[in-house]
Amino acid sequence: MDVPEDHITLGPAAANRAEHAARELRRLVLSLALRPGEALPERRLERLLGVSRSPVRQALAELRREGLVRRLGRSYHVAPIDLAELDELFAFRALLETSAVRWAAARRERAGLDAVEAILSGLRDVTPPEERLVGTARLHLALARASGNRFLADSLEALLPRVTRARYLELTTPESARRGDEEHRRIVRLVGEGRGDEAAEVMAGHLERTLGHLKRSVDSLGSRLRLVAAGEPA
Repeated sequence: MDVPEDHITLGPAAANRAEHAARELRRLVLSLALRPGEALPERRLERLLGVSRSPVRQALAELRREGLVRRLGRSYHVAPIDLAELDELFAFRALLETSAVRWAAARRERAGLDAVEAILSGLRDVTPPEERLVGTARLHLALARASGNRFLADSLEALLPRVTRARYLELTTPESARRGDEEHRRIVRLVGEGRGDEAAEVMAGHLERTLGHLKRSVDSLGSRLRLVAAGEPA
């Protein structure tokens, strides 16, 4: 009987190969080297990732759980950009992250706030878009962890990879980057001062502006991407 690839138990060496394959495949999908809708034959991925079939299957299963890959019958494809899903993702993010900053401000737990401030300081000198995306995702996740609610933090951590690929399409200008940095600094300052409601208000506005800017960027690239519009089957 075949064992589903999601449940294969790997030894240490095989696990390392599977981790490498998942990391590299994720990078190729997020950077659009593998484009939305593109087929992912296992033999091609073996050559592309430099691993055997078992790590490839593990990598595909992991990215499927993250929403970056979809299975159609017996074959895998890079998941399309779903415009309706972006609205839903950011609505859920707003629920999670406004609650997170309120709770973090109420707790004002020093270790959690120090972790947030360290990440924020590190963003000042980061200019490559890919590194900024990683850094800002870490910042938002650190704020969620500072809330003291591990279920909230785990939910956001599971959600962020689905947002990250679309954010690679974002046409960031120096002005929008500066505004984002200013909003991050304001949120962190308000949390540190225990002003949770104000921090939540700034976070909600920050996420709303991010979504609007992202959707404009996606729209401008629509002819070069496979998109799924609202109500259209993926």
